[in-house]
Formats: sequence, structure tokens, C-alpha cells
Amino acid sequence: MIKHTMLDCYGANQNQLNDMMGINDLLNKLVFNLKLNPVCPPQLIPYYYGKVKEDIGISAFILLEGGHITIHTFPLRECYFVDVYTPTDLDAKGVHDFLMKELPFDDSKSFQNTKDRTLDVNEELPYDPQVDFGPHLMMKIKPTLTPSMEDFFDFLENIVAKINMDPITRPYVIKSSPKKAKYLSALIVIAQSHISLHYDYKQKVIMADIFSCAPFDYSEVSNLYAPLGKVESLQITARGTKHIYKVKSSINKDTLKASTRWQKAIKNK
Repeated sequence: MIKHTMLDCYGANQNQLNDMMGINDLLNKLVFNLKLNPVCPPQLIPYYYGKVKEDIGISAFILLEGGHITIHTFPLRECYFVDVYTPTDLDAKGVHDFLMKELPFDDSKSFQNTKDRTLDVNEELPYDPQVDFGPHLMMKIKPTLTPSMEDFFDFLENIVAKINMDPITRPYVIKSSPKKAKYLSALIVIAQSHISLHYDYKQKVIMADIFSCAPFDYSEVSNLYAPLGKVESLQITARGTKHIYKVKSSINKDTLKASTRWQKAIKNK
């Protein structure tokens, strides 16, 4: 089973959310407690230069053997977002309990969701681009060719511009082992969110996701990922449904119409 656990945590301590060393230690401890296999140390990216002061914070990630852990903190909003994606079985309750202990949050105002990424489904949970923080797209892709490190790097460089997001890193691409790699993984951090790719050399499948901090036209997702292969499964969920959305991002009528078209297409299947 391939699990993807998402947590939107509200009511956290502002000082903890602004503590670079604390976030670094939290990721290391989480990997150890879950008995996961990291292929790189934590990568931390401070984001204190955004257009909206409420959205400053820290983005951090660890690439795992075929997966990743990410955290995006918003000290001024007193909230943070965590994703744990792993191709092995995952103790979702253990993730929740660890974060509650190490980076406490208000459970009554927060949200946890775990997806089984092995399912071949097209599913969209309720998402309102007018009020939600952003959509999270999770895809299974059948590649046309075995992707290279350059393929993943170039794809992530290009897709950021196509969905009108602000990159705050260059793509980070790594093989799980230099001799006989099981996975090829890549991740790019965009303004307080991320885009990732994981290719399984044995199963010949790419698991991809876009966690966006703002609405975008995701009705064209199959075309966006066409350079890598065919999108066989797409799951969409809203993130930050309790987020105080003070920013009126570049939502236009075309984007809203495209979102509506996709919702109707899902319902008709």
C-alpha cells in the first residue's frame, strides 16, 4: 500500500513555527520514529520575502526511499501543513500523535486525511477556490519512457511557470541508491508549498503531486503532465479549509469556469 497522509494543523505556537533548528530536529525525529528510510538530510528554506506578510514562514522537506516528508509553516497564521508520502505502510495515527507532542496544535480546528495512492480512481473532494488555501493534486502516471534525472529536473522547472506559481528553490533530484536505484525522486518548493515526482523503476510508474498555495486551472492536468506520460489516476483534495484567506490571488473567471468543468466531469464518470 502506498499511503499519503496530509495534516493541516491550526492553533500552533508562533515561536515554534519560526524556529529553523526546531523544524530541522522535528523532521529528523519524525523519520526516526516512523522507521522511514531517508535519502537526504532535511532541506530547510526560509520564506520571509513574500508579497503577503502573513504568508512568511519555513518550508522544509526530506526525500525518502520513494517518498517524502514536507512541512510548510505559517507563524503569523499560527498554522502548518505536513505531508508524509511513503511507498511502505504508514502509521497515520503515529504521525498525528508525534506532531501533537512535538509541535502542538488545536485538534478541534485541524484536519487529517490519508489517501491510498495505489487506487486507480478519479476523485475530487469539495474544493472552493474562493475560500480554500489551495488544491492538492495526487496523480499516478504511466510514463512513455523511463525518465532520467534531467527529465524530472526540466519538467519541474517548466511546470511551475505553467501553473503560475513562484518557485523558491530549483528542482532537487536524487536516485535512492547510486548503484541500483529503486526510485528516482524530485521535488521543488514553490511559495510555501511544493511539487513532487517519484518514479518506481520496478513498477514503471510515476507518483506525482502538486500541493498548491493558491488556486490554479487544474482542468488541464493531463496536458501538463503529458511530457512524462499518461495520467491514469487523479485525486484532488482541498487544503487549508480553515485558513484565513486574506489574499485575493489571481483567480479569474476562466480559472473558476475550468474548475467547474472538472467538477462536472468527475461527477459524470
